[in-house]
Amino acid sequence: MNKRILALLLALVTVAAIFAGCGSTSGKTSVETGDETVAETATRTAVSINMWIVTDEKTTDEAKEQVEKALNEITKKRFTTYVDLVFFTKDEYAEALNARFESIENAVKEAEEEKKRQKEIAQSLKAAGITTVAETTEPVDEAATTPEETIVNEYGVVELKYPEIPESQVDIILIQGYDQLSSLVSAGRLTKLDEEISSTGSSKSLTDYINSKFFDYTKIDKSVYAIPNNHVIGEYTYLLLNKKLADKYYLYPGSVTNFTDCISFVEDIKQNNEPVAPVKAPFNALTTYFWNADLSGADFSVIASTCNLSAQQEPSSNPRFSLLTPFQLAQYKDHIALMRKYENEGYFAKTDSEEFGVGVVKGDYALRRQYEDDYYVNVIRKPVADDQELYSSFFGVSAYTGNLKRSMEIITLLNTTSEIRNVLQYGVKDVHYTLNDDGTVKRLNDNYLMNLTDTGNVFMAYPEESMGADAWKDGKIQNAEAVIFPLTGLCTVWNDVDPELRQKIDELSAEYQARLEACKTQEEIDDFFNTAKTEILNNETYKAAVNADNEKSFTAVYKAWYTNSDHAAWNADA
Repeated sequence: MNKRILALLLALVTVAAIFAGCGSTSGKTSVETGDETVAETATRTAVSINMWIVTDEKTTDEAKEQVEKALNEITKKRFTTYVDLVFFTKDEYAEALNARFESIENAVKEAEEEKKRQKEIAQSLKAAGITTVAETTEPVDEAATTPEETIVNEYGVVELKYPEIPESQVDIILIQGYDQLSSLVSAGRLTKLDEEISSTGSSKSLTDYINSKFFDYTKIDKSVYAIPNNHVIGEYTYLLLNKKLADKYYLYPGSVTNFTDCISFVEDIKQNNEPVAPVKAPFNALTTYFWNADLSGADFSVIASTCNLSAQQEPSSNPRFSLLTPFQLAQYKDHIALMRKYENEGYFAKTDSEEFGVGVVKGDYALRRQYEDDYYVNVIRKPVADDQELYSSFFGVSAYTGNLKRSMEIITLLNTTSEIRNVLQYGVKDVHYTLNDDGTVKRLNDNYLMNLTDTGNVFMAYPEESMGADAWKDGKIQNAEAVIFPLTGLCTVWNDVDPELRQKIDELSAEYQARLEACKTQEEIDDFFNTAKTEILNNETYKAAVNADNEKSFTAVYKAWYTNSDHAAWNADA
């Protein structure tokens, strides 16, 4: 018998005997993922991968080591996988990850150039009749060159030796936001994951644990490149009606679907000098969407659209928006005038604790319980799943991974099981946190701090004590009731808008917002809206932004996206 083969057989027998005596993970291994148990009949080789994540500046080096050790006590014992946690703060992360990718890509390029150079040299020598390497047809026994190694640990126990991770390997990476995801895909730095999460893939259970809205609306070129970190979507907008006063003035709460339905009720409270504030606090116009440079819709802009998305409205179709100036929108003007009147005439509560007649507040599902004893709580806007929500956080697998299957296995565990999910999020139990009697987390110190939505499926983690024991029960209801915002997906083409034009629009918007806030009376508001409307409609920056013939304008990019987008998934949510 060939000596090399004989030596290999003896080595394998020896290693098998060692593993059998120390509870090895070789041989048949049970891998739990969520509610499923997959029996792997093949030997699981020791594999080392890394995971790039973001932590808080307060997190100590000692805590990082403790967490990595605790996590690997699970992954090494049960899954034969060592996970090197690579921590960075938010400010450091993107730059460090990009630098590593550039280093790998430069090395690959240099290797390809060297290979090409050597090939050219060999061809030149061959043409000259010079042979430098003896040719052989004997096959190479790859298995014989890479036997699995063992080591004796600090306790004298024989265990697997996990390979060193080379600088050329990047495995699991945290991805924050559409821009980063898109950039990584464009640069060829991510692995497609469609096959892994398909009905026959090893990570198919992910589609059962992650809200379908995340998968439906975060594909790039119709492919899944990263696994969304499932979290609670958006927030409700509630209209609160004082129970005692509503009953006194015969206001039927079921008939109230928006604030304008109870304006006369507010006036009754004010005119009759009821001992409560008529209105809780100022609030933004709920029917106006502002077109900001970053498409967030959060701040005032000189470009706006009317967007009626009430709790009673189901998204049965994707409405076409008209891009106008807010100074053309009568509802917006009426809202501003009403807020100024309430401010000038003392309608608003002076403190957060003061009793009020009507209030508009935003918050999660649980917020209703804070008010329901004293107020009728009407939902006037459901949680909205927009680009900011859906693209907030992912885990992807690098194109330079050392092992796709093991990387996906860890991602799957973070989304379907609680054990390593809580270690990555909260650290070591009784060192960094403990559990209250209701199952919520009580932090013992600030030595290890992570963002809950950046460490996997939030529903697999313990809730923080500030959230309450029912946080995930409420969150699941909230996600089920969430609606897709009509502009979801527009971010995928928004960079087509001229960046200089976007900046100019934001600068122009800041100027007009300051002028609007200076208006205090109805007369001043009327005058300003008339003046501003004329000015904006004749402003060259505004005209360029809404000009449909300018292919890099707000209007043209939106129109092209609307025309070309496939809204089938959106309509399916109706």
